Amino acid sequence: MSENTASRQEDAEHTRWNFAVITTESSAFMIGLAWVDPATVLPLFIYRLTHSTVLVGVTAVLQRLGYMLPQLPIAAIIGHRPRRAPILRWGVLLGRMPFIAFVIFLWTRGIQNATFVIWFMMGAYFFAATGNGVVAVPWQDIIAKSIPARLRGRFFAAQQLICAFAAVGVGFVVRWILGPGGPGFPRDYTILFSLLVTGFIISAIGCWMIREPIRPVWDRPQSLRKIIAGAGPMLRDHRAFRYLVLTILLGTSLNFTTPFYMVYARQELGVPESIAGVYIWAMTLSGAAFSWIWGQFNDRKGPRGVLRGACTCIALTPFTALAIPALVHAAAPLAPRLGDLLPYLFAPVFLMAGSATGGMWMGSINYLFELSSHEERPRYIALMNFLGAPGAFMPLLIGWLLTFLPFRLVFAFLALCGIGAAVAAWRLPSPSPNHRVSPPPLDTDAAGQ
Repeated sequence: MSENTASRQEDAEHTRWNFAVITTESSAFMIGLAWVDPATVLPLFIYRLTHSTVLVGVTAVLQRLGYMLPQLPIAAIIGHRPRRAPILRWGVLLGRMPFIAFVIFLWTRGIQNATFVIWFMMGAYFFAATGNGVVAVPWQDIIAKSIPARLRGRFFAAQQLICAFAAVGVGFVVRWILGPGGPGFPRDYTILFSLLVTGFIISAIGCWMIREPIRPVWDRPQSLRKIIAGAGPMLRDHRAFRYLVLTILLGTSLNFTTPFYMVYARQELGVPESIAGVYIWAMTLSGAAFSWIWGQFNDRKGPRGVLRGACTCIALTPFTALAIPALVHAAAPLAPRLGDLLPYLFAPVFLMAGSATGGMWMGSINYLFELSSHEERPRYIALMNFLGAPGAFMPLLIGWLLTFLPFRLVFAFLALCGIGAAVAAWRLPSPSPNHRVSPPPLDTDAAGQ
């Protein structure tokens, strides 16, 4: 057997193994998150203890910043290293330990001091998000190295489909746990956080099982200063990267405002907490249906169309949140009992949000993979998320605006931002090698300055 044939056979084995292992571990992670869904269940928990929309926004900001901040230093550390799996394995293991400690605290001490519990939870979420930020660059890099472009749409779609089918059961259980027949507060949320941690643990085990193929890397280290300095020329000179960053900045930031639709439904429309399970179904079922659509579209037409479709859904979400209550109110003289169905009629808001989330994730990652070479990919991943970091403050901004502005006016602002994301996505060029960003010269300074 020739060396090239043996190499191709090894690559095929890595593809099959990592397709199965990464799909399993990432599904376990996302199913775990579904038990304390950041868009529905978590804001209810925070609002129950504090009645603060600002803290709902702060939690989302901490999660996003924790995810983004470590990525540039990690790109500088691993850029010249052929093996990135050690960072992945230890990052995922250490990053989730505080959340395990938080769950142990809930079982042993309960919620005697609501303020302490909230800050403990927020710190645990931030630490877990930071761990995810540490592993994001090597995790995505290993996917790009081991999953061919022709399979990536189906690869990401498989994860979303598994999560969607599992989340149907999660929605039933969450509805019972938080409903009048459940264990009651605070045991109900303690159980949900425990189930979240179970998913975290299964995911961590899977990350230790991932196999990493070896691909070309930089022949010398890149300093953090050099990586950051290259961001300006990349944005100025390369349209594809510039519009990708703008699409992510607006689109992903609006994805993180979904919790406020749950707060709006609870506070303004009188929706009971138990309806959170229905909204989880809405988000996950739409995610399942659209994951198949996005996956097929990605593999046949490319990730640009996926981003355009997802951003269109993002723009329509706040319009839907405004339109449904208005239509129900307008129809009240003709159908007086229609108002009783409003909690269920509001579900399309979460249908729209669920379809957009998967498309943004799949489209942005795959678009970036096609723009970058093996050597440049860690820097691309880190810079994309770093330049999108200001969007992490969108939930905090929305929480602050809601302290003195009505929901309807704030949702109108979100709709304008969504239109901006859609316009940016529709201006993206085809992610061909001709649009790849030329790297700045390699640094000749000492490693990792």
